[in-house]
This record gives sequence, structure tokens and C-alpha cells, in this order.
Amino acid sequence: MADSKSYREKGNEYFKSEKFEEALSSYDQALESSTLKDFDKAVLYKNKAACYLKLEKYKEAVEDASRSLDLSPNDPKALFRRCQGYESLDQAENAYKDVVQLIKVDPQNTAAKQIYNRLNTVMQAKVKQQNSTMNKVSQMFNICFDSSERDKRLLGLNNLIVLSGEDAGANTIIKEGGLAKLKSVLLEKDLEIVQGAVRVLATLTKGSKLRSSAIITEVGLTTLLQLMSRMETAEMASSAALAVQNIITYFTGLDAHQAILKKYEDDKKKGERLMYPHLKLSEESKSFLHEVFKGLIKMLISGKVTSFARDSAMELITKNVTSRTGVDWTKPFLETEGVENLLIVAGTQKEFKTIPVNPESSMHASVALSKIYDDLINDKLREQFKEKCHEYFRELFSDGILESKIEAVAALASLLQGPYEVGGMLLGIEGVTELMLTLADSGNPQYQKVAVEAIVSSASKKDRCSRILQDAVPILKKLYKSAGDHIKVRALVGLCKLGSFMGTDASTHPMADESTQKLAKICRKFLINANKDSDLRKWATEGLAYLTLDAEIKEDLVNDVAALRSIFDLAKEADMNTTYASVTVLVNCTNSYDKQDIMPELVELAKFAKQHIPEEHEKDKPEFVSQRIHKLAKAGVVNALVALSDTDSKNSRELLSRLYVSLASEETLRGLLIQQGGIKSLLNLMNNNTDNGTIMVAHTLAKISVTSDPHFAFPGQRIYEVVRPLLSLLNVDRSGLQNFEALMALTNLSSVSESVRSRILTEKGLSLIEHYMFEEHEMLRRAATECMCNMVISDKVQELFEGENDRVKIMVLFAGDDDIPLVQAAAGALAVLSSRPSICQKIVQVSSWLDILQVHTVSELPDIQHRACHIIMNIVLAGKDLASLVAESPMLEILIAVSKQKDPRAETATNAAQSALDKLVEYGLIQANQEGKVPELFLDILRAQLRKTREEEEKRLQEEEEEEKRRKLEEIKEKQEREKRLKEIDEKIIRDKQEFSEEDGVKIRELTEEEAAVLEAGQRVNEAEQVANETDERQRTQTTANSEPVVEDKTVEENDEIDKEELEKGDVWNNEAGLPD
Repeated sequence: MADSKSYREKGNEYFKSEKFEEALSSYDQALESSTLKDFDKAVLYKNKAACYLKLEKYKEAVEDASRSLDLSPNDPKALFRRCQGYESLDQAENAYKDVVQLIKVDPQNTAAKQIYNRLNTVMQAKVKQQNSTMNKVSQMFNICFDSSERDKRLLGLNNLIVLSGEDAGANTIIKEGGLAKLKSVLLEKDLEIVQGAVRVLATLTKGSKLRSSAIITEVGLTTLLQLMSRMETAEMASSAALAVQNIITYFTGLDAHQAILKKYEDDKKKGERLMYPHLKLSEESKSFLHEVFKGLIKMLISGKVTSFARDSAMELITKNVTSRTGVDWTKPFLETEGVENLLIVAGTQKEFKTIPVNPESSMHASVALSKIYDDLINDKLREQFKEKCHEYFRELFSDGILESKIEAVAALASLLQGPYEVGGMLLGIEGVTELMLTLADSGNPQYQKVAVEAIVSSASKKDRCSRILQDAVPILKKLYKSAGDHIKVRALVGLCKLGSFMGTDASTHPMADESTQKLAKICRKFLINANKDSDLRKWATEGLAYLTLDAEIKEDLVNDVAALRSIFDLAKEADMNTTYASVTVLVNCTNSYDKQDIMPELVELAKFAKQHIPEEHEKDKPEFVSQRIHKLAKAGVVNALVALSDTDSKNSRELLSRLYVSLASEETLRGLLIQQGGIKSLLNLMNNNTDNGTIMVAHTLAKISVTSDPHFAFPGQRIYEVVRPLLSLLNVDRSGLQNFEALMALTNLSSVSESVRSRILTEKGLSLIEHYMFEEHEMLRRAATECMCNMVISDKVQELFEGENDRVKIMVLFAGDDDIPLVQAAAGALAVLSSRPSICQKIVQVSSWLDILQVHTVSELPDIQHRACHIIMNIVLAGKDLASLVAESPMLEILIAVSKQKDPRAETATNAAQSALDKLVEYGLIQANQEGKVPELFLDILRAQLRKTREEEEKRLQEEEEEEKRRKLEEIKEKQEREKRLKEIDEKIIRDKQEFSEEDGVKIRELTEEEAAVLEAGQRVNEAEQVANETDERQRTQTTANSEPVVEDKTVEENDEIDKEELEKGDVWNNEAGLPD
């Protein structure tokens, strides 16, 4: 019990010192005592609740206050703290109940009465709203379910969708029996009316497990799946799929898991080591998901399911199949016919009329198969997946039915666009490649179309591309000349792949000159065809995605506005792969792809080894790229990017991020990005993006923030949303440019308002900014200090500077730096901070404070002079003791001189100096008439002296630098001369070397005096270098020799010679000082 009491008292001390985390730890230790009474436990729990309230952890505060109330019902403090927690969590009803009970228990509690008055107003408004909502729901029920007018019913259902978007409206609809009424509408034949009812159900499920559970119970999962199966348009099928998806998300708790996962990813980026959060499902949720899975698998190959419903079923599978962000259906797919069913859909030909499919169905199947394969966690499962695919294709290729082989080739094309590793394995089956080439040369348009798609898809990897396309080139050229455009454009893409083998290397051309330009020209013609056939445009765009690695083709494309706009339009309306191809074209045109930096040494090595070295095209230089970016902007690329930012593909989102960086790198285009909705698009791209893409989005936002007015660029809530992306760039893994532009952007944002500065603090940005104040690079150090100059306007930041740390000292030392912008920022921060007497006290504790401020108070730069005078004024105003330090120093004469200056640019500095002098007179530290003792030109004299000193210092440094350069040049020159002479001598010796002869023997030529002198000089240099390297060791030997008596070395007597190695180890005989007389 004694330990518990001491822990509680320790916790109370921590609480008073505002160390709330430590207080919580102490209270938890106190609660561990087994002898505590309920009353004592209740006190500890309500104390913990108070800590959580201070830490803004309102959920935990409510939980601990509730525990206290369980042990001590109606405790006023516990009620009050739980009420505060509920109110902060926007749970007004619960807060209102607690405050009503609190007033009953403690009628004199004025704080409770204030909360009661506030909550009473809120509750009255809620009651009024509920009554209004109930009336609206009742009216809509009458229109939707009792009216016979179709238009009115559609309007009523749309109004119900709006009402169900709010909790009050959604709960009222269910409470008033709306689910049974909506279920009856689902059985009607008018599918548009049915779609309206489905959309109401989809909205009702959103954000509520209870409402989702009610829909499962009253409407039924089977009803929704059957309804989705008969939807005849893509929009209708998507509405039904959305209802099912929302139930999956909110009934199983997938939404909460995804939020936890996002927090885990954010914490992981900060360096925290945490356990990976796996989705935990109740038995009820597992049973429900099993039913959904079975229903979707059956829908894949059912002939009664519409093509649009089948596509929606595959979309549901794709969204939920993974273990990471979904509900982990990958293993069930391997345990059932799921993989086979997807392959059936992928290979189904509309002409065979087996099951209804759309042109996009094979792509949906490809994406689903790719998701499943990528999510398999080990080789065993991947081998099982491959074996299922292998067995499926073996059966189709061996059954002797031509239609089966056609479907197998089509399914293979889908696999090659999805899990390429599996498709590549299947290409190795004997006869598959030959079958593809035979079908391509068959003369049957349908067979040719399927075969060419497979050939083009099989050429996704360069090594395979060269092998397969070389065999297929004659056939592709033949098909390219065919009458059918759809076959012609597919053959064209195959030829485009062949033409793009060497990427951006301008020195190598796999095709004849101008062949690739001709292919690109034909692709552009398909893009602007009069029929606007989306299939032709899709394939033409894919061809350009390969060809636009060539700079000439980039230039031609950006000058073809009609083709560009066709690509923009196609990207908005097409499937995921076409979106990716369209964005790839734009990335290539703007050179937004990664470029590998090649070390010059490696280039020289490659030249020496006679290896091929890629060359950059003349038109890929920065000035040409800049021109292309401006042309794309003029053609409307920003609007296209905004529309494309809703894509679900992470790879496409990264490419979009790359394009935004390229656009924002052109300062003149940043305003256009803001005007055309780029900011909203960028904030959207921060989510569901690759790590690299997220960094690029943040960098784009930083570029825009640096040069734009934050009020205009980030209106409303967006200014707070942009803080976190900018802070993510303050990381050692980011480039120096990203660090610098992020700091500049934060400087701009932090000048806007206190709420923005608070957001930066909340996101723990202050420590990140401070880190860069200590960077060696002066630009980063300066930018961080400028940002801190704005941050110190916040009272919370000023309180941090008041703490026991060296923050103020650092600022004072920065103010004494030679870098003028750094001095301006540091002095500006001190001018703000010095409004607090405690910080003035810390300033004068820095030994060099007076010297630094004396220099700046006479500065010829008005900004710096004003800041310095303002700091001195604040120090004087902080109290008589600090003011006396100024009055007793040369600063007094400087202040008098500054107060007399007539320069209108320095008016603020003059006023600050005069205010300081007036206060010194008020303290009685100086007399009013002392102002006349300083000469009129005193300030000018001081400035002249400082200027002269600065010039002399600069001159001295310049002379030292020049002397150092001269010395290094002489050393280099001497070394080169020496090496040259030695080389000449070596060559001459070799040239003059005498050959052996039997009569004369070996003839040795004597060196000339000049040659001997050069060799001797080279030897002396080498010996000098060796002596310099051994100086320390010889000095130690000298010391030993002088301090110790010389002992006669018996080894010398016994041996006539001393080993050279021993001498080098430091024997006394190697030191002339130790030689005997």
C-alpha cells in the first residue's frame, strides 16, 4: 500500500510538471498493487483520465473515467472528465447525459453548468434535426413506395440517398422499416428504379457495422448477388457491387484494419519497429466472407450472369483478394476452381457465345490473376498456382478442338499481361509458340487477332522480345498490310516494340532510318481516326508508349495537338492498362523517367574495353524537354492529369506523380497547376501510391508552395493537409533539393497563421526543422533557420525555447555568422523571442552576445539593424538588471548614435533605439542630457571601421586562397615535369639498350650527367616523402635515445652486418643522434 501511495504522489508531481506520460506510468505502477481498495483505484483511474485529456487521447480518457465510475458511481470529477472526453469525440448525447448527472450530484459546479449550456444548445439542435429528418424520411417513403409516377419515385430515391449519407437519416430509414420497403423495390422489373434502391442500400452501409448487419439480415446477401447478376449496364452492376463491397468493408471491420495499417506504414517510415497488424475476423465475419467468395466464384462462369456483372464480380475479387489490404482470399482460390474460372473468362471469345463477356473482361481477369499470384507468400503456393495453370492449358492444347486452342492462346495473352512469370513458363510448352505463329498466318481475322495479341504480350521482356518477334516479324509485316484495321494496329504495336529495343540510346537503331518515325506517324493517324474507335486508339497509344523513347518521335507528337488530346480523352475513359500506356507516353515526352547516373570513370573504362556506350539524343537536352512540357501544358495535360488521378493502379499513380514534378519544375506553370485543380489531385495521389510516387507528390507540393501565396494555392482545409507531405521530405533519405524546397515551403506556410504553425508542431515538425539547422550545407542551414524564424511566433515554440536547452544560444551564435541571410533569420527569431524576459536572460548568458549585437546595431543593412535594435530594446525592457548590462557597455553610445541617424530606411531601428534609451532614463541608469555626448558622425565612423576590418579580412582570405592555389599548381607542375623526364629517360634507356653478342658480351651504356641528376632528384623526393611519413616514429626514437643510457649492442659485435629490416624498426643505429663518436 505504501508503494502504491508513493507512486500516486510521484504521478501527481509529474502531472503538476506537465509530464503526463511519466504520470501515467506512475499511476499504472500504483494500480499494480493487489491491496488497493476500490476507492483508491477509482482515484487513480480518474487521474489517468486527466492525463489522457491533456494528451488529447480522448478515447482512453473516456475508458479510464468509466472504470473510475464503475468503482465509485457518480464521482463528480470522473463524470466531468468523461463528459469532456465524450464532447471531444463528438459524442454529444453521451456527454449531455454525463453533464446532467454531474449537475444533479454537484449543483454548484460552474464549469459543469457552462458545458451544460453548450451541450443543451447542441442537443436541442439535434432533436430539431431528428424531427426534421423523420419528416423528410416519411415524405420520401410516400413518394418512393406509394407513388405510381416513375419520375417522382426516381427523385424520391435520390433524396433517400442524400438522407442516408448522414447517420441521423440512415438510422431513421432503418428504424422506420425502410429496409423491408427497399427489398420489395429490388424485385421490380424497372432496373433503373431497382438501381436507385441499391444505391440507397450502398449508402446505408457506409461507416456502420450495425446497419450493414441489418441489411444482411433483412435484405440478404443472396438477394444482392442475384440482383448484381442480372444488371444490364456497367453503371447498374457497379451500384450493386458497391453495396456488396461496403458490407464487406464495414461488417468485417476491414475499414478499421486499413486505418491501423496506414498508421503502421506511417510509423514504420518514422523508424519505429512494430509488429505487422493482421486482420482479425470474428467467426460471423468469416462465415459471411465465405458465402460472398462462393457466390463470386460461381458468377465467373455462369451463363446467366451478364457480362457487366461478371466484370463487377472480378473487380470485387481484385479489391478483396490480398492478405495485406483485403480479406485474404488467395488460399481459397488455390483450394477451389477460382484460378481455372478466371482463366476461362480470360480466354473466352465473344464470337463463340459460351458465356457473356465484354472486351475488358480478359483484362479484369488478368489483373485478378496478377493480384492473386503476387500475394502468394511462398514458393510452394506459387508452384501450386503454376501447376493449376499448366494443367488447364495442357488440357486445352491436347483436346484436338481448334476453338479450345484459340481460347488457350487468348488466356495465355492475359497471363502475359498479368503474372508474366507464369505466362513465360507456359510459352515453353512444346508447340505453343509455333501455334501462335500459325494462327497469326492463318488468314482467319479472329484467329489472327488473338494470335497477334498473344505475340505482342509475349514480347514484354527484352530478351524474349528479341527471340519471339524476330520469328514473328515477317508475319507482323504481312498482317500490317492487311485490310482489317484492328489486326493492322496490333501488328503495328509488335513492330513498335521491335523498334524500341534500345530505349533512349540515340546511337543505335534496330530498324532502318526513319522507320520508327513512320510507325509513330501511323499510330498518330489511328489516334485521330474519324470513327473514334477506342480499340484502335488503345493499341495506337500502346505503340507510342514504346516509340516515344525516341526524341524525334517525342517532338513530332507534342506538335500534334489532335493526337495528344485523343490520348488525354482515351486515358479518362479506358481500362487500367490503357491508362498506364497513355501516361507512359506523357512520361516519355517529358523525360520524367528515372535516369541512371553513369560515372565518367566507367565510361572511360567502357571505351577502353570497346563496349557500346549509349548516347543521349540532342533533343533530349533540358531546353528541348522544357519546350515539350510547355506544349503539353498548352494542349491541356493538367486537366487530363486531374481526371486520371482517380485511377486505382499504383504504377499509374506513380507515373502521374512524375509528370506533376516535371510540370512543377517549370516555375511559370505552377499557377496553371493551381488554377486547373492540380492541388486536389496531388493530395489525392498521396494515398494508394508507391513510396517513390508519394515522395514525388510531396516534392511537387513543395515546389508549388515555395513560389505561391498559400492562401491562394491551399484554400480552406488544404493548407493543413499539405503539412504532412512537406514534412515527409525532411528525411536523410531525400535529396538535398527536396530537403531545401520542403524547408522553404514550410517557411511560407508557417507565416500564414497560428493554426498552421500548430499543425506543424502536432506533426512533430519542429524537431525535423531543427535538425537541418545543423547541416553543413549553408543553404539547408539557412532555410531551416528562416523557417524557425516564422515558427517562433507561436507561443508553444517560445515556451520550448524557454526550457532547459541551448536553442537560444544557437540562435545567438547564428546571428554572429558571416552568412547575411542566416544572420537575418536568426536575428529575426531573437527579435520575436526576446519579448519574453526569460529568453532575454538566456541571451545575455551567451558570452559573445554583446559583441554580436554591437556589430549588427551599426549595420548598413536596415533589416539587420532593426532586428538588432529591437533585441536590445527588449533586453532593456526585460528589467533593470539586464538594462544595466547595456548601460554599462559601449552599446549605450551606439544606441545614442542610432537614435540620431536620419536615414528614412532605418526609421524602425531609430525608434527601437530611442525606446531603449527612454527606458534607461526611466530606470535612472543614464541621464537625459547624456545623449549629447556622442559625436554626430560616430555611427559613420564605426561603420567605416567595420567596413575596413571586413575588407582587410576578405583581402587576407583571398590572398591565402590564391597562395594556396599557386602552391598546388606549382606542385602539380613539378610532379608532371618530373614524371615526364623520368618517362623520357626510361624510354631512352630501353631504346639504347644493347643486345647480347657472343663476341662482345653485354654492353652497358653509362648514363649522362643530366640523366643521373634527374634520377637522383627523383630518388631524393621519394626519400623525403618517406622521411615525412616516419617523422613521428623517429621523434619517439630520438626521445628514447636521449632519455635512456645507450646500452652496448652485443648483437653488433657478434654479427658484422645489421639487418635492414631491424634498422627500419627504429634501432638506435638508424638515428644519427645515437651514433658513437
